[in-house]
Amino acid sequence: MTDDIVTRLRILWTSCTDRINNERTEAADEIERLRGERDAARAEVCLLRAANTNANEGTTKAMEDYAASRSWFDLFKDEDAEA
Repeated sequence: MTDDIVTRLRILWTSCTDRINNERTEAADEIERLRGERDAARAEVCLLRAANTNANEGTTKAMEDYAASRSWFDLFKDEDAEA
């Protein structure tokens, strides 16, 4: 079974009533929206942090390094590579 709550909300409980399915779908949609906002805020923090460092590497590398230091390993993942 997957650890991702959105996947569980969308796939499991297929025999539930329409009302529960609608609420489940709304919950999954809200979680995905909040994750998007969280990731945008994390990316902004990484950009600001990279801009304020004297790192010799490029801004993108500095951003990725800072994200990794915060354990935000999936922040800059290549979504095309997952498909």
